Amino acid sequence: MRIFHDLSVCEDCVQEAFISLWDNREEMASTAHVKSFLYQVSRNNALNHLKHERVKSEYMAKGVQELESQVCFINYVIEEEAERILAETEQELAPKCREIFKLAMQGKDNEEIARLLGVSENTVKTQKKIAYKKLKQKIAEVTMLLLLLNQVVGE
Repeated sequence: MRIFHDLSVCEDCVQEAFISLWDNREEMASTAHVKSFLYQVSRNNALNHLKHERVKSEYMAKGVQELESQVCFINYVIEEEAERILAETEQELAPKCREIFKLAMQGKDNEEIARLLGVSENTVKTQKKIAYKKLKQKIAEVTMLLLLLNQVVGE
């Protein structure tokens, strides 16, 4: 208990010590020998358990670092792909539609865009619908490609 402060771990170490005693019972010369044997085996079991826990902790930390690294990479790829899709979509739009799309992507509302460009709000809404429809198509194409790649890799 001085080493672990966890009764179940202590019980496991002691139980393993008694199993080891049973396995080596013919070699025991006296009760004093049994007592020192149990003490030594229990101590070794406790130290082995501590080593095992340290190795598990290090392994888990390494696994977490690798996972974080993979997540960072995946997030980077997603961000880059999203920017590429936005830029590609933007380039395929008509000039006025492109201008409205850019302003919308900057967070401007329909009224502000209409005022800046000198067009009606309905024109802004219509052009945004056209741009968003084209954007959805691009995203659908990429999604379909990713699904196909996932199937190929998964097989």
